[in-house]
Amino acid sequence: MKRFFTLMIAAVLAASAVAFSSCSDKGGSTTALEWIDSPSSKEDYMNNAKITSLTSLGNTYRLGRAIEKARSGEDVNIVYIGGSITEGDILEDTDRYAVRSFNYFKDSFGKGDGDNVHYFNAGYRGTGSMLGALRCEDDVLSHEPDIVFIEFAVNDGGEASDKDGFESLIRDCLEYKTQPAVILLFARMQEGWTSQDWKKEIGAHYDLPMISYADGITYLMDNGAMAWEEFSGDYTHPNSYGGEVIAGFINYFFDEAARSPVSETDIEIPELLGAGNYLNAHLLTKNSYEHTDDSEGSWRTGSSGDHFPNGWTKQFSEDNDPLVFEFTGKNIYVIYPSAGSQSFGVLVCEVYADGELVASKEYNEYTQGGWMNATIGEVYIGDTTRSYRVEISAKDSNPKCDLQLLGLAYTTED
Repeated sequence: MKRFFTLMIAAVLAASAVAFSSCSDKGGSTTALEWIDSPSSKEDYMNNAKITSLTSLGNTYRLGRAIEKARSGEDVNIVYIGGSITEGDILEDTDRYAVRSFNYFKDSFGKGDGDNVHYFNAGYRGTGSMLGALRCEDDVLSHEPDIVFIEFAVNDGGEASDKDGFESLIRDCLEYKTQPAVILLFARMQEGWTSQDWKKEIGAHYDLPMISYADGITYLMDNGAMAWEEFSGDYTHPNSYGGEVIAGFINYFFDEAARSPVSETDIEIPELLGAGNYLNAHLLTKNSYEHTDDSEGSWRTGSSGDHFPNGWTKQFSEDNDPLVFEFTGKNIYVIYPSAGSQSFGVLVCEVYADGELVASKEYNEYTQGGWMNATIGEVYIGDTTRSYRVEISAKDSNPKCDLQLLGLAYTTED
């Protein structure tokens, strides 16, 4: 099948004159890879692994536009969002797959020294697509992206909310005014776990480019061309060589896209597959919501949650006056820490819509082994836009505890 795919691409290239111009003067490859039936070297196996990793070129209209902007000297912004694999915090910056693939794009397509191509990393360890969708406005769209890579395949499960968060993140990016190209990247864990199967279905629904490094490294390991220990020093995170391998798969995608006919029309955004409960999310932190002394209650600004320093903290005290938010929206979520200290208690969220109590939810912030990693609580799913008052406090039975609210998020209908 891989060889058939390669031959099909070659045939299309020969039949069409509408293609990206060559990038050979800037370091990009102009020679298409061909499947090697009897590989005999590590280079041969890596050749086949790159072909294996390319799930789909998808619609390349937006990517083509970004490449032409880069070549003409216009600013091009590339944003990577995902979990710890994308954040790459265990690696030196230059060893991370995101930096490596960004540099390849910059060197291949940027004008001159490529200073017009810009890099933004929105990878947050221990987080999945639901939180990705809630922070999309702040961490992705605020950078006016031309290209967005999304990687959450080992952080998401298979629940409806995971799928909804993933699709909402994709759709929010696609519908943004800069019309960025959205590219999906699929990872795997040592034992093989990945959520890529259902993600591929969503990606196909939107006709998106998809790269499965999960499939690429599985091919290498199944054929004895690479051991997991060469790729990673633990159960999931790529080491320096792993970052090189992943970037190689992405760079191959860039090369294939540059060699192939550009899609003549933009993506037609289809009907939603899921509920869309995470669409159009707005994240409230102390930087985006100003409290009065009365509405801040027994809380103070600032938090120590991983990646979320701009929330609110209730220190170990009997005082339990609520932290109050008022806004107009549809669905409501809280972001709170999973804390390893038993001094942390139970967070209570009460939601009033047009003066009526419509929801009361509790979230235990103590988790054995927790490291202040951000966790999502679904507080209220509404049918329509309403005026809300949300009160955050400790559980009455144990008010003398530590609590943090890392952020409050709500969605709007547009």
